[in-house]
Amino acid sequence: MKSKVAYLCLLPTFLFVCVFLVYPTFEAIRISFLDWNMRDYYHPTFVGLANYREIFNSEVFINSFKVLLIFLVWALVVLQGISVLAGYLIYLLGASRFAQWIKVAFIIPMVIPGMVITMFWLFFYEPNNGMLNVLLRNLDLDGWQKVWLGESQLTAIGSLLMKGFPWISGIGFLIYLAGFQSLDESVRESARIDGASAWTIFWSIDLPLIIPQLKLTTILVLIGGIQQYGDQYIITKGGPGFDTMVPGLYLFNNAFNYGKLGVGSAAGVTLFLIIALFTILNLRFMKSRT
Repeated sequence: MKSKVAYLCLLPTFLFVCVFLVYPTFEAIRISFLDWNMRDYYHPTFVGLANYREIFNSEVFINSFKVLLIFLVWALVVLQGISVLAGYLIYLLGASRFAQWIKVAFIIPMVIPGMVITMFWLFFYEPNNGMLNVLLRNLDLDGWQKVWLGESQLTAIGSLLMKGFPWISGIGFLIYLAGFQSLDESVRESARIDGASAWTIFWSIDLPLIIPQLKLTTILVLIGGIQQYGDQYIITKGGPGFDTMVPGLYLFNNAFNYGKLGVGSAAGVTLFLIIALFTILNLRFMKSRT
């Protein structure tokens, strides 16, 4: 009887998942084989792999992966590294009042809508009256002023990477902090008695013990990073030229700006397969390390 009640309670959630998540996935796969565009919306035609040939013959789509790689490496190395370090330092502070205030400071950005933060950085880089160029002007550094988001690929990508400074992920910080707080203090104490340095304790004891947390956050960063295109869409529109174009924005532009639903779906299916591959490889790699 209890199991029947549990199944009945889960049924609505299961139906919503099937309708709004599973069905769209299979529908996107089907559409990726069709020539379906907004100009002739009610008469899609089957074209086989033509949409896939188009995206893989597109220099913009191929180059978008090179740009994506920059953002992924930055997220995996810098963002994760700083978040681990921040979580560890707060863990070392213990339950002091100062540590509590720092935790709150790191978590506050999580309750601010992401769009607000993105718009702030858009204004920050505004070429005429943006905060960065105004600051440089006031410091008599006029020669350093630039059209940060439109001058070159280097300045545009660099500006996007600076967004979110000091690059501490609130969710990642909480996950790592919880991982460190769950460690057995007796192991660290034994290492101190044996003369291990603070660096040795961190690198050889503490860090290996939070491998499950690292595995989880790595998967989340990979999935979120590959899917992400909001910053590029709002801040640079993929420019200058296509210098900050990422696959997600290529998908969005083709499906909704150019009306090429089949091409957009083909790009989406490609991203889905890449995410699945990275997730499987990451799980196997992390499993081999534990």
